[in-house]
Amino acid sequence: MAAALATGLLSGIWTYIAPLFGMLIWAGFAGCTTFFAVGTGRFRALTTATITNMTGVACGMAILILSTTTEISAGMAIFSGIVTTVMVLLGTVKPTNYTPGIFMGAFSTFASGGDWLVVAVSLLGGVLLGFFSAELGMLFSKLHRTFGPKRAIKTQETLFQEEDKAEATK
Repeated sequence: MAAALATGLLSGIWTYIAPLFGMLIWAGFAGCTTFFAVGTGRFRALTTATITNMTGVACGMAILILSTTTEISAGMAIFSGIVTTVMVLLGTVKPTNYTPGIFMGAFSTFASGGDWLVVAVSLLGGVLLGFFSAELGMLFSKLHRTFGPKRAIKTQETLFQEEDKAEATK
C-alpha cells in the first residue's frame, strides 16, 4: 500500500511538471518502468536503468543517422537489424546487462523522432521518478510501522530489504 501511494503521488506530480520543463511524460514513464523492471533495487537499479536507457538512446540515434547515409530503400531495416544485434549483445555484458532498458531508450528515441536530448533527459527524470517512488514508499511504510496502529501485522520484506540483508551477511 505504501509503495502504491508513493508511486501514485509522485507519478501525478511528474505528469504535471514534466511538460513545464520540456520533458516527455511518456518517456519519463518508460524510464520509471525500466527502474522498477531492473529489479535489483535502490542504487543498483538507478545505475543500471540510467546506463541502459542512455545506451538505448545512443543506439536509436545510430540507427537513425546510419539509415540516412545510404540511398538503399531498406537502409532503415538493414541498420535496425545490425544495431539491434549490437543492443542484444550489449545486454550480455556489464554495465549494460539489462536488454529491455536498452530497448526502452532506443524505442523512445524513435518515438520522439530522434530528439535525443529531450528523450535522454525525460528518461533520466523517469528513472529518478522510480527511485524516489521506491524510497518514498519505504519511508511511508516505516512511518506506518512506527506511528500506525499497533497490531499483529506480518509484513512482507521488499526486494530492497532482502538485498540489503544479503549484502550485510557477506
